[in-house]
Amino acid sequence: MARPKKNILSPQIIAETALKLVDKGHDFTIPGIAAELGVNPSSLYHHVTGGRAEIIKLMRRALYEKIDLSGLTDPLLPWQDRLEQWVRSYRDSSALVPAALPLLVGAAVDDSLTLQIYEALFTILDQAGVGQEQQLAVAAMLDAIVIGSAIDAASPDPLWTATEELPRLTSLASPEAMTRRTQDGLTLAIRAAVAQIEAIAEAPRR
Repeated sequence: MARPKKNILSPQIIAETALKLVDKGHDFTIPGIAAELGVNPSSLYHHVTGGRAEIIKLMRRALYEKIDLSGLTDPLLPWQDRLEQWVRSYRDSSALVPAALPLLVGAAVDDSLTLQIYEALFTILDQAGVGQEQQLAVAAMLDAIVIGSAIDAASPDPLWTATEELPRLTSLASPEAMTRRTQDGLTLAIRAAVAQIEAIAEAPRR
C-alpha cells in the first residue's frame, strides 16, 4: 500500500476513524482503520503504541471531551441541577455512537478526562449529603441510566409495529408518543434518581 503524501495520522484521527467503523459495524480492527485511512497498519503503531486497548481509550476521550465540567462543578448551582446536567451531558455524548458502549464498558477507565467526569459526580454526591458508603452504588445506578438511555437512543423509529390484536400497545405507540419516548423516559429516570438520592441523604446513617 502506498505511503500517504503527507502525515495524516494522529491519535485523534485514529480514534475518530475507529468510532466511524464501530458506528457502521459495531467493532473495529487495526487493519480496518488502516484501510479506511489509506495507510499501512504498521503506521498506526507509531501513534497508538498500545494497539487496540489504547484506541478504545482514545475513543472514550473523543466521545466525552466536549463535556463542560465547569457547569458540573459550579457550587452556586443546586446539586440537583448539576446532577441532571451530568446525566444528560454524559448520556448525550454516549449516544453519539451507542455501538461503542460495549467496548468502552469492557475497558478499565484510566484516562484523566473520564476520571474527572466521575470526580465531578462524587463531588456532587458529597454536596447532596450522600455518604461515601453509598456513593459507588449511586454511581452504578446513574451509569445504568446513562448507558441504557444512550443505547435506547439508537432504537428504530417506530420501535413497535403493533396490530389490532394488541390494543394497549397500539393506543400507546402513536408516532408523536414514540418520538418523545426516549427523552421522556430519560427525564423520568433522572427525577427518580434525584428522589432516591434525596432519600438516601436524609436517611439516618448506620
